[in-house]
Amino acid sequence: MPVQYWVSLLNAGAPWQTNAGTLINTATTATISPQSGGSNDFTLPPNYFYPGITLRVEAGGFVTTTGTQTTATFLLACNKSGSYTTIATSGGLLTGTGSLTGLPWQLQGFINCTAVGSSGNTLSAQLQMVLATTVASQTIPTANTITLGLPNASGATATAIDTTSAQGIALRATLAGANATIQCTQFTIEALS
Repeated sequence: MPVQYWVSLLNAGAPWQTNAGTLINTATTATISPQSGGSNDFTLPPNYFYPGITLRVEAGGFVTTTGTQTTATFLLACNKSGSYTTIATSGGLLTGTGSLTGLPWQLQGFINCTAVGSSGNTLSAQLQMVLATTVASQTIPTANTITLGLPNASGATATAIDTTSAQGIALRATLAGANATIQCTQFTIEALS
């Protein structure tokens, strides 16, 4: 008998599929994925994870830069009772000194549960982000994009997350200076089994 597989969109409906996340434009670290009621990340119930379950995370949005360079960093995090634990982070992205408006970005990757409990490395994550470097028309062989890994080196990041407690999942970003804007306009989390 063949093995049965399924995919389930976990964060269906409002606000995750109907609203954009918070736009950041100041020197801060903040959640950019859409949140319920403006302050709650998408949350999985206690004991949702089991060894081997995989979550696929996809997000998209835009970055706008100004004439002053700053550094942007993207982070995928779990949130337990208002305390964020980063499970994957990109290297710093220098925005440059040009003014560019609405550069699209797309992020995709996986969170794997390697163990359950309240200690030890329980989740492993690896994602990839693609950012357009120009909004002008391009010839396919010379199209300009930047690809960032989350983590930025050495494969998946293993992190201790308490799988026995409710865990929020959020996409966050950091701006080193108030010289750019970042917004997430799409955010999906799917369970693969």
